[in-house]
Amino acid sequence: MRDRAMSALSSQTKPANQRLLVKLTVLAAVLLFCAAFNWSYVKWLSPVWGYLGFVYHTPSLSLLVLGYVLVAILGALSPYMIQRTSQVIYWMLFLVVFVPSVFVPIFMQYDNETTLLLMQLCVTCGMLFIALSYKAPLFNLPRYTFSGPLFWLLFFVVFASLNVILLIVFRGSLHLASLEEVYTQRASGAAVLEANMAVGYVTSILSGVMNPFLIAYGLSTGRRRLVALGILGQIVVYATAAMKSVLISPLVIALFYYSLKKDRGGWVPKAGLVFAGTVFVITELVTGQEGSGILFILASTLLMRTLGNSGLSLAEYQYFFERHPHTYLAHVHGISWFVHNPYTLDTGREIAEYFGEIGANSNAHFFAMDGITGFGLIGIPIMGILCAVVFWLLDSCARRHRITFSASALTVCIISLTNASLFTTFISGGLLFWMFLFVFMPRMELLPNVVSSNSDRNLIKRKHIAFRGRFIL
Repeated sequence: MRDRAMSALSSQTKPANQRLLVKLTVLAAVLLFCAAFNWSYVKWLSPVWGYLGFVYHTPSLSLLVLGYVLVAILGALSPYMIQRTSQVIYWMLFLVVFVPSVFVPIFMQYDNETTLLLMQLCVTCGMLFIALSYKAPLFNLPRYTFSGPLFWLLFFVVFASLNVILLIVFRGSLHLASLEEVYTQRASGAAVLEANMAVGYVTSILSGVMNPFLIAYGLSTGRRRLVALGILGQIVVYATAAMKSVLISPLVIALFYYSLKKDRGGWVPKAGLVFAGTVFVITELVTGQEGSGILFILASTLLMRTLGNSGLSLAEYQYFFERHPHTYLAHVHGISWFVHNPYTLDTGREIAEYFGEIGANSNAHFFAMDGITGFGLIGIPIMGILCAVVFWLLDSCARRHRITFSASALTVCIISLTNASLFTTFISGGLLFWMFLFVFMPRMELLPNVVSSNSDRNLIKRKHIAFRGRFIL
């Protein structure tokens, strides 16, 4: 009897110890990433890009320590295992948006210590609302799925039509720009889009939804032709306006897919360690290098544009809107019909011109572009609540799909959320379109050699599953 009791106690203690170990590993990974990013900022980012605003002033020790404490607290309260689609997005926001937003403003010191403290607390609050929302149960949405043949018929008719429109509008200006030609091609593409505003939605749907869908679906079902078609589609979109995020998206989709496919509960700490290691290695390699070449461009894209810009934009938006009127979301199309917008330019252009970058566009993540722009610092937790609602809806729509598929398919939306308005990502960025797609798409069927989990095996009955319908590749 005593042996049974001890055995039961041991079986209960083991999972608890495992959960504690995973949590501690997560905390260690995110704190290591903080240290790597801060070291990179001081060693390379500020010396090289200080003229763009990435200045460094020795921060208050209390604010610096508080930054690490807030990261640790939020990490402890965050979901440490990926069980919902949006949790992948959440952790990307944690690493790419939250960590730089906690530290970069205290390095730049545009405001006094009280304001910098409030910025740290508000951005932590905004992320905390998202983290706590995962305790809410998902809504069991009914599925209104199309049959396989009908779905693929409609999909490819729309896909072909949008590509034809794209090729007609951009005829004569399509060009696979090299890294040195990116901004020239981007200006050319912007001129075409300015003359054909509706085409912007075409490129967004293709690059953010349809092409990633083909790639992720092809990877999930072992259909290489779908993967190749999706990659070709992204190359065509890149040839219009040379958006580097579109060009690298197939690689990022594959990284998300294969890392999640092999996940056994340790995806979060692995992601933190990979980010920390990547930042450290790239900083070491690029320090002392000339301002050109593939390595410098890679370092600039990751360290400056992806990570550093998240903190820089938060500091600049706070500084600007502390001295200028807020929009109360009038900068959002649709809301501007009812609320007066005090600015004539887009928010990003207003910020860029204020800081001396004439003709530039200082895009920012939604905590800055929507929260601070709309309401000031209090807008950051407000946008955290709104983002939590959006994530809850997304997870409710995607709950019947494997996370390996749904999360990797949302790659372009994830990239957009780190550098754009939540409203922009939701509407023109394709997130709303994805919700409908998750609800209406037919059940995913797998080839016999594509079995990654027990749930996958349940989809395979006895023999090879024959895909019916001429429109299924």
